[in-house]
Amino acid sequence: MKEWRTSYGANGRAADAYLANQVRTATPLGLINMLYDGAISFLRRAEEAAGSGDWEEAQGLIRRAQDIVYELMGCLDMEKGGRIAVSLFRIYEYMGYRLVQAQLRRDAGIAAEVRGHLQNLREAWEEAERKVRAEAGKREWSAAL
Repeated sequence: MKEWRTSYGANGRAADAYLANQVRTATPLGLINMLYDGAISFLRRAEEAAGSGDWEEAQGLIRRAQDIVYELMGCLDMEKGGRIAVSLFRIYEYMGYRLVQAQLRRDAGIAAEVRGHLQNLREAWEEAERKVRAEAGKREWSAAL
């Protein structure tokens, strides 16, 4: 049985409820980081599947990562985000293109390349979230005085 299909029974329901709660209580930046985590996980698993010769599984996992990349593209606010949003759109577009190539060429190295890009961006978003939280904490502290 495939790992992503094993959320059945009491443990699966508990895991689903936990994930649903994380999503409900996450900040917008936290949700972005969850998307990155999902794509990174799918690509890591795709690399493992490809390494064991299971290209059907690998391609399904790459498609799931692609879906997340396209979702990240759709989340961009081009008006408010300006040049940063445009740059991110181009990066996501490149990643989507590379993931198509990974599937067509059956090349796990391409999936690893995209995973590396996602990890770098995820670290940047995580840093942004830390800064936003620190700034919010300073405002709350000042308001309490």
